[in-house]
Amino acid sequence: MPACSFCKNQYEFPRGTTVVQKDASVKYFCSSKCRKNSEMGRRSKKVKWIKKSDVMKAEKEKKEATYKTQQEAKKK
Repeated sequence: MPACSFCKNQYEFPRGTTVVQKDASVKYFCSSKCRKNSEMGRRSKKVKWIKKSDVMKAEKEKKEATYKTQQEAKKK
C-alpha cells in the first residue's frame, strides 16, 4: 500500500494518482485535493485539514488501545 506524498495516509493502490516527474521521482497522492495542494506549493504541516485528521487518528488509536486492554481484562 503506498502512502500519500502529501498527507501520509495509506490507501489502496488502484485508487489515487501516481505522478512521475521529469527527474524520475515518483509521488503518490490519495486524492486530487492532496495533488492540487502539493502542486500549489503548500506544506502539509500548515494545512488545517491534515492537522485535524492527525488529531482524530491519535484519538482513535487511543480509544482502540483502551478497548483492547478492557477486552483482555474481561477475558481473565
